[in-house]
Amino acid sequence: MGGAIKNMKEPRVIPFRLSSKLSEFDRAFNEDLATKLQEQTRTIISGENALGYSHGKKWRTRTANSDGEANDGEMKTHSSEVAIPFQEIVDNDLHSVSRYQNIMISGMMQEFMSSFYQVISDASAKTGNVVDGKGEGFKAELFVEVLEKIEFGVDQEGKVSMPQIHAGPELADKIFRELSAQGPEFEEKVQKIIKRKSEEALEREEDRKSKFPKLGRE
Repeated sequence: MGGAIKNMKEPRVIPFRLSSKLSEFDRAFNEDLATKLQEQTRTIISGENALGYSHGKKWRTRTANSDGEANDGEMKTHSSEVAIPFQEIVDNDLHSVSRYQNIMISGMMQEFMSSFYQVISDASAKTGNVVDGKGEGFKAELFVEVLEKIEFGVDQEGKVSMPQIHAGPELADKIFRELSAQGPEFEEKVQKIIKRKSEEALEREEDRKSKFPKLGRE
């Protein structure tokens, strides 16, 4: 009896002895995850065009060309979930940490890109900047129509920023082949549009800067 009592008082094996370190690991993991995710999103949206929002989840803005019409915005939640098999934990597979972190980043970037294109699609539909191929696929003249609908921008260095084409691999290849097959007349037509659009963008920028005397005299 006495021996049994003695054994019961012996130190027990306590699981998760390093539980006090979990919060430190979580913080380091999440900070690294946020940094890598931000690097990914910055390849799509420049950090100069990204704003922070410290409270709430909705906002209202008015753009320069909206004639005073308000545009409502709302935060979107992007999430990703992964499961690490128990056996990998038993095997002390430390590589699983970075492997599953990359899976999370990939999943969140997919949601980010989906929201990104949805915002562009909604804004284009609202302003009428939509070109319809009417089920016939991409044609060179559609490219011209797209250029005519786009307003070129000007970056902080005063240079005209050219529009970009975002498309899947199959469509991108078809667009490239279709445009490459056009003759010099088509190329000249496109270059004239680009030149005119660039001049218009610079004129708008000068008009904008003229509203701020100090900047306008630079």
